[in-house]
Order: sequence, then structure tokens, then C-alpha cells
Amino acid sequence: MVGRMGAEASKERITFSFGENWRSYLDTVTEDAVGRARSDIEGWLGRDGVAGKTVLDIGSGSGIHSLCFHVLGARELRSFDLDPYSVESTRLMWRKAGAPANWTVERGSVLDREFVAGLGKYEVVYSWGVLHHTGSMWEAIANACSLVAPGGLFLIALYVKGPKYPEHLALKQKYNRASKLGKKVMVWKFILNIMRDRRRAGLNPLKWRERDGRGMDTYYDVVDWLGGLPYEVASKEEVVAFFNERGFALEKLTELPEGGNNVYLFSLPR
Repeated sequence: MVGRMGAEASKERITFSFGENWRSYLDTVTEDAVGRARSDIEGWLGRDGVAGKTVLDIGSGSGIHSLCFHVLGARELRSFDLDPYSVESTRLMWRKAGAPANWTVERGSVLDREFVAGLGKYEVVYSWGVLHHTGSMWEAIANACSLVAPGGLFLIALYVKGPKYPEHLALKQKYNRASKLGKKVMVWKFILNIMRDRRRAGLNPLKWRERDGRGMDTYYDVVDWLGGLPYEVASKEEVVAFFNERGFALEKLTELPEGGNNVYLFSLPR
């Protein structure tokens, strides 16, 4: 059911650009946001988990996490995204870092087998909230798995499967069909719901835009959530079984309710 609906979603008219959204986000990025993103990576991989390693960022988006991998001492860093605005955003981060020779930024698709075959293998592969938007999630994950070197790690985040999938899919389709004004109205309705939930939880509703632990911004996260087609989901059991079949072991997992991303850290034995 989910696979079929995910395939149908990929055929919807998509009027949203993840890259354009994250390019706008870069105009608001602070050093604090980059620091939060860096701390998140360190929390998953360890303070010395990146230094001297080869790193691949699949679907680099805004580019701030690629920047963090560079700052954390990656020996070789390769970032790619299909969306040209994301490529532009990541290149801005690359230039901010001084255009280092050991960091490559390019446009490419994880579903392009020829492109993937030419990437090589990496000690750390990172793909946060990307592969469920490709229109062929399991193929994308399988291709990404092939890029992990023996002894390497794969840090991946995927939307959680649950009973609200049809409702969420319909909301995204509605957003993509809406006019420019209609999209803005939907975004602010979503934000008003966040403010309401904060008030009910005893939190200041006016601080709805607080940065999250990854250094991202609530406003741009909302736009990303509403516009995000194609849209597929996976249960923890499905993801773990898929990776186990390919020889990976689960090292760490953070679970969120439906609508959020489960975050998995897998290792590939030598």
C-alpha cells in the first residue's frame, strides 16, 4: 500500500524545490546554527569520528552539514545533490570554507547507477531526510549502501511509517497544487498549530522558531515538510531488515512519532 502510494506521489505535479527552500535558509544561518549541526554529527559519530575519514554527503541540501564534516577534519569530502539550488547552496558553504581541494561539490542523483558507480566507497556516508524523497526510496537506499566501505558507517534519517500516511500525502499534494499565496497560507496555518501546541505544553508560543538540535530552522522545516514530494515512509523493522540483508549492523537509533524522521546509524563489518 505504502509503496504503491509512494509511486503515485512521485507522479504528482511537483511545484516545490527543496534546494530553493534551503538556499533561502542560508540567508538566515548563524554560527550558532552551524555549531549545533556540528554537535549533532559529533553526537552520532563521536568527537573524533570524522577526522581523517572519507565522507560522502548524499543530498547535501543547504550544505551546512557538509561544512561541518569539513570542519571536523574529513580527509576527503564529497557532496552531491540533484537540485541545482542545493548544489549552489553547498558550493556557497564550500567557498565559505576557503574552497578546499579535498571537498568536491557536484550535481548528481543517487538513482543514476552510472553516477553512483563512479563515486567509490567512503568510511562515512551521510543522508539525512533525503532518500524518501527520490520517488524510489528502496532503490535509493540500496544504491547508497553500495557506497559504504567495509568498516564504514552509514548515518541515515527516514520518515516514519504509520496510519496517517494517506493524510500526510494528501496534504503535500494540496500544497503543491496551491497558488503561491495558498502555499503561504498553508505554511502559516501549520505554524499557528505549532504555536498552539507550545502554549498547551507550557512553552512560549512566540518562540516557535527556536533552532533545533541539528541547527535547522523551524520555518524552513515546515516549508520542507509541506512541499516534500515524492514522499515515502518506512518502519523501523523494514529499515533494519533491509540493512541487515546487506550485511549492516544497527549501532544506534533515535525514534520519532509518525511525521518525523527515525535516525539510524549502521556499520558495515570489514
